[in-house]
Amino acid sequence: MAKPQASRAMVAVGRRLKALRMAKRPRLTQEMVARALNKSQDLVSLMENGGQLPTDQQLVVMFDLYDVGEALRLDLLAEIRAARASQSVWWDEYLADLPRSLVRLIELEDPVSKVRISTGSLVPWPGQVPPYMEAVDEFHEREKGVEKTSVQHAVRLRRQNIFFRPDNPAELDALCSEAAIRAQVGGPEVMKAQLDHLVEFMQRPNITLRIIPFSAGAAAATQVNLNVMDYPSPNDPGVATMDTGTGVAILEDPKEIRARRRRFDYLAHSALTPDESLELIETLSKEL
Repeated sequence: MAKPQASRAMVAVGRRLKALRMAKRPRLTQEMVARALNKSQDLVSLMENGGQLPTDQQLVVMFDLYDVGEALRLDLLAEIRAARASQSVWWDEYLADLPRSLVRLIELEDPVSKVRISTGSLVPWPGQVPPYMEAVDEFHEREKGVEKTSVQHAVRLRRQNIFFRPDNPAELDALCSEAAIRAQVGGPEVMKAQLDHLVEFMQRPNITLRIIPFSAGAAAATQVNLNVMDYPSPNDPGVATMDTGTGVAILEDPKEIRARRRRFDYLAHSALTPDESLELIETLSKEL
């Protein structure tokens, strides 16, 4: 099943195709390209917006029209093949049970190179263990029903795999308040298991978790929940997301993304170092 919205890989391909058309002199319009393809202008627009990938035959026509050299042809062809492969994805099997905003978030997470997360008084989701998830969701999401909540737990565990994949695992820079590791969510036994997992989690070279101590004042008390995602392409401005309480707000305006980066950096400035954070977590685990 193809994904209902453009994947990040498809959007990247579309941007490159548009850049090639715009760079051609004299300038080519979408209508001119459509005539060369014997297709509609709407299809060319759809391709350039990442809604559809060109066929091999269409790609040859576009390459010739844009005077694309052999090296660039091979590079773009490899990117298009990767984008085609991305259309078959693990979360297809869960689509019927997930809100559209969460599906879109997963689509954006899958190809990331780095994620910055601030979660306030909850343990960041990439490091959560199932009993902790269950205790949090039992409190917050009773209206969703046991079956859907169970599906979302399974999906959350699958989402965590971007940080554990053998090839190019995503880098994680996470922040949370001291409250997140002191509150006995699910009781002492569950919380000890959660803290012990974080100790192991933080040993990975691509994982950074920092605690904002109570002594940091307002920075520790803030309940802001935000993600900023970076992608391999240096020209990709990234994506920011925020939990709205009823869903996920996805922000792709570069100004909005820069503002969230600044907010994250402000919070990070008040955090303990990774070593200090690890020491605090180990101490609290021993007390349980």
